[in-house]
Amino acid sequence: MKKWMVLVLMLVSASVFAQTEKGQSSVGANVGYTFDSEQVSLGIDYRYSITDEVRIAPSITHFVKNNHLSTWNFDVNAHYLVQLSDVFGFYPLAGLSLSLWNAKDITLFGKKDANFNRFGMNVGLGAEVYATQNITVGLEVKYHIIKDFDQALIAVRAAYVF
Repeated sequence: MKKWMVLVLMLVSASVFAQTEKGQSSVGANVGYTFDSEQVSLGIDYRYSITDEVRIAPSITHFVKNNHLSTWNFDVNAHYLVQLSDVFGFYPLAGLSLSLWNAKDITLFGKKDANFNRFGMNVGLGAEVYATQNITVGLEVKYHIIKDFDQALIAVRAAYVF
């Protein structure tokens, strides 16, 4: 029985490899949570590897309405990939952000039912597992540095690599 388990593990390991090669792309979806505004987030992103270690990652995220606030967030982040094994890697990230905040039925900063647009920055850390040749799953933690709306965000992501 042990021999069969070892053989299966070897075959699975041989078919899985890191997706961090120059020119590779991925399209993913994520679900997360924002800590200060206590909102669920739903997002999509595209990642393109400029080099084997550096990739660019634009994304669109919607923070679902909670406490009369909803948000659309547009990010462009850069990742520096650190591959720890053939199936696991992590990356620090930094980037720019544009947030479109919508406040309904509340007064925020002296305005009732107002919209606020803010530019900001992102810093964070992510990790991903290369489940198959074309599928990755990961976890990302980042901090949005935005005037009046700073907050931390955690998200789980699944993506198709091509």
